[in-house]
Amino acid sequence: MVGIVYATRREAEPLLSQLSAEPLAAQPFLMFRKTGASHRSFIAIISGMGKVAAAVAATHLVLDQRVSRLVNAGLCGRLTMGDGWSVGDLFRIGTAVESDCDRFGRAEQTVACDARWFSELKAARLVTQDRPVFDTLRRSQLAGIGDLADMEGAAVARVAGLYGIPCAMIKGISDAADENGRQDLASHIDWVSERIADALVRELSINPTDKQP
Repeated sequence: MVGIVYATRREAEPLLSQLSAEPLAAQPFLMFRKTGASHRSFIAIISGMGKVAAAVAATHLVLDQRVSRLVNAGLCGRLTMGDGWSVGDLFRIGTAVESDCDRFGRAEQTVACDARWFSELKAARLVTQDRPVFDTLRRSQLAGIGDLADMEGAAVARVAGLYGIPCAMIKGISDAADENGRQDLASHIDWVSERIADALVRELSINPTDKQP
């Protein structure tokens, strides 16, 4: 069983609709389930925004729902400016790190993500923090440690590492992490989420020769 962590119902809706996922629970998290012969079975959970919410939701999937793989999917802001990336581009996350942790003067270590999923996508480094990045100065500071910014990914990856299961991530650019970011995110959330859902549907499709969990 695959566990997919989304921050918001709106980001998850295109996948839930495409695969006709059925409601599983409303508490302690809103969850949906899909089983079948043509796709890997999955449970999608709506965690809420932020690292703590994502970590608790991911832990619930592992301990209560017994998933064997975690996937984090959702929107992100673009940190690097000279690479030609634009709104709507999708990325496989290669590494994730928390930017706002200080372990007695030492930065948090990066967490590697499973490269077997979304292998057709370009890899990017994800920076996760509890506050959204909608500021040009903060964006330039974070660009030194990553390519994309979100509020959940590194937390999900840390939970997967703690319980010894693989974690894959797919992120779609919704904004340039600048002062216009809130408006851009609101304008782009639906169609970027649809693109993410299309990629997830392809990845969830069962290949008879695929032995991955």
